[in-house]
Formats: sequence, structure tokens, C-alpha cells
Amino acid sequence: MRRRILTCCVFVLSIGLVAPHRAPSVEDMFVTTTEAAEATEGAICLMPDGVDAPSYVGSGFSRTGPPEGGRHDGEQLVIPKRSDAEGGDLPPVRMVVDPYPSFNGVVVDTTNDLVMMSDTNRKSLLLYDRTAGSAASKDAATPRQTIMGPDTGVGFVAGVAMDAGHRELFTVNNDVEDRMVAFDYDARGNVKPKRLLYVPHQSWGIAFAPKRDVLALSVQTPNMYVVFRRDAKQFDPPVRSVRGPKTQMADPHGIYFDETHNEVVVANHGNFRPGELITAYTAYDARESRQERGGDKLDENARGRFLPSSITVFDGDASGDVAPRRVIQGPVSQIDWPMGVAVDEVNNEIVVANNGDNSILVFPRTASGDVPPKRAIRGPLTGIKGPMGVAIAKDEIYVANFGDHTALVFPRLAGGNVRPRRVIRNAPAGRETSGFGNPYAVAYDTKRQEILVPN
Repeated sequence: MRRRILTCCVFVLSIGLVAPHRAPSVEDMFVTTTEAAEATEGAICLMPDGVDAPSYVGSGFSRTGPPEGGRHDGEQLVIPKRSDAEGGDLPPVRMVVDPYPSFNGVVVDTTNDLVMMSDTNRKSLLLYDRTAGSAASKDAATPRQTIMGPDTGVGFVAGVAMDAGHRELFTVNNDVEDRMVAFDYDARGNVKPKRLLYVPHQSWGIAFAPKRDVLALSVQTPNMYVVFRRDAKQFDPPVRSVRGPKTQMADPHGIYFDETHNEVVVANHGNFRPGELITAYTAYDARESRQERGGDKLDENARGRFLPSSITVFDGDASGDVAPRRVIQGPVSQIDWPMGVAVDEVNNEIVVANNGDNSILVFPRTASGDVPPKRAIRGPLTGIKGPMGVAIAKDEIYVANFGDHTALVFPRLAGGNVRPRRVIRNAPAGRETSGFGNPYAVAYDTKRQEILVPN
């Protein structure tokens, strides 16, 4: 096992040594690590305890073996140094990296029988046949196409949307790049986006309304959603926004535009941060922030606080600081850190990806107050683990798991501790996931000898 894990890391290190004058890109590392993982039984690239990292300073290393003069010393790859003075543009000594995707958002196009999911780990979009996956197969499903690479503008992506009429794909970068990117349906590989739109910082979900030809984006910290024209680009402003204390939104994530009933449904975590304290990250944020600043005095709506998670439902034409039509909230509702949300417009149901307890909750569309779900899919047989995205199509519920390398498909009327109808795997069964989700600061616990990675 040690040899297999070490091989994975050696492949990663080889990237920087093939091209000594260019630092290895994240995409290079992911692609090469994935190749190594597929050739071995390891999943996460990690140097085993008790094995020192190999010396790799020098040039001439390739994937086929060490440079001339190098040797394999037991389980270590020893590469001669050019000098004792290390420095300059060097690849890392070792990496902890999950070479496989981590599903986040999910959307289904029933016209073309496609399902698309965002991947926050490898920074990619993956498109599959709508009926892809199998309940029995342990192998990874092969995507029809993958959009990935530095030219794509795809980074820490969350929400996704598909426009079958104009054959366009959309995804929004949540917490770093502050932009939404659009691609043609046939896009694949490292391609430039058809359009990009700069959006408010921490935009998370996308809801496409084809009849209106607009996109609604949820925005976490400002506790709002904004509506853009579908073809908006660059610094085009939104056509309207819903924001303010009357909205009762708090850290919104999932969003769905129900055009049949002219409603916008928003899933809220419940972390409320006042708009007056928001740092201006984009031109749009700066304009909103200046309008809201009212001096140093802060009322109760300007103080950060924790609220119960909720589902808020707004009029489809809402604008400004307006109250929702309905709110589902309270302990009986079981709503706990809701992520994705979808509406079955035909059968009048709201479906929620309940991340807090690894479940899918189904409510009547007109539910309001602290009411119990109509159905709940929950339990070890379901395979639901860290659900992020949810979609409804062809009498099926699609669930994108973040806690492992799977997406799940259930019958629409499923409830209780039931097995999924199909499983879409982005890695062979049993592969561990690092659980990384946009990690920033890293700390080292000297007593426990553990590395702590907040996400």
C-alpha cells in the first residue's frame, strides 16, 4: 500500500520537474494525480507515516522513471541534487489531494436527457446522460464531457443551470472569483467561456427562468438574491434585487424560480450578518453598501446573529426589502442547513437537500410555518452523505453528495430509509474523499501532531 500511495505523490511531483521553468498548475497536478490514482488502488495522495519525502531537486525527471543517476531506494525515489542550495521555483515536498471530483450543484435538462454537476474539488463541470449510473455498479460513470482548466474561469463553483433553448450552460463561482461563466452545450476541456458576468461576492445558487429569460442568484453574506438577464455579461447590473430585514433571508444558498406559480424559493442556513458591515468586493457590492450605510449607530437588524434554518418563498416579481409570501421554519420542519432546493411544479412539492442531517425533505408547495415534511428520505441505506444539490426531473429526485464521490437518483415518491434507484459515481466505490471545500488557513496541532484545515 505504501508503494502505491508513494507512486501517486511521485507522479504529482514529476509535473514540476518536466518543466523546471514553469510551476505546476493545479490542473496539471489534478490530472496527473488522477492518472496515478487510476493506475493504483490509492485514492488520496498522502505520504505514509515514517517515510520521508523523496529528494526531487534537479531536472530531467519524467513519468517513466528517475533521471540519469537516480535510483529507487526501497520505497523512496532518490534523485540527485544539483547543489545543496535549495530554493527557487520548486514543487511541493508532498501533497494531500483528492484526485476525484466532489459534486456540488446539480441540474437536469429533460429535453436533451442531460444532467450537469459542478465540482468544487477539481474545479470543473461534468455532464452525464440523464439515465447514467447504476445501483449495482462499483465503477465510476464516464461523463459525456468535462469542462475544466485555467481558461474556463471555473473555480470554486456552486450553483449550475442549463438553458436547453439557447443551448447554454451556466455556473457561478461562490467565494473567490466573483463571476458567473456561460458555455455552449458542446464545450469541453480547457475552453474559454462564451460569456462571463461579475456577480456579488459569495453568490451561491442559480435559478434559471426560461420564460422570463433571467437568472436569479442567491448571495450569502448580504442575505439577498439578485436577478440578471440571461445574456448579461461583464459588469452589467442586475435588473432587481431582494434584500433587507423584512425578507427574513439569512445566509441563502439554494434558490429556485417557479414560473408556474410565479414564486422564488430560497433555502437559508440562518447565519445573519448585517449588510452595513459587508466589505465591498465588487463594483455592485460597493454600490449596495454605500446606499445602506447609516452611520455608526447599529439597530438590532445590524447585529450578527444565528437564526433557525428556513425556506423563504417570495413573489416572482419581488424587489427590494419585501416580506416573503411564506416561511417554513422551526424544529418540527426538521430543516437543518438546507443547501439545494427544487420545486416540483407539476406535483406541487418543494424538495430540500438537508445537509445538517443527511436527508432529503419534501414539503407541500404551499407549506408555511413550523410544519413537518410530507416525506423524508433518510437513513444508512439511502447513501445520502452531505447533500448539496437537488433536482427533480422525469418523476425522479437527483441528489449531489459532497460527503463522498456519488450522486444519487430516487423515485419521486421515495421516503424513509430506502436505497437509491441509481448511483452516479465520479470515482470507484470505496474511494475516500478529503472533504476539502475551499480551504484557507491551515494550523498544526503539535500535541496531537495533526494538521487542521478549516473550510
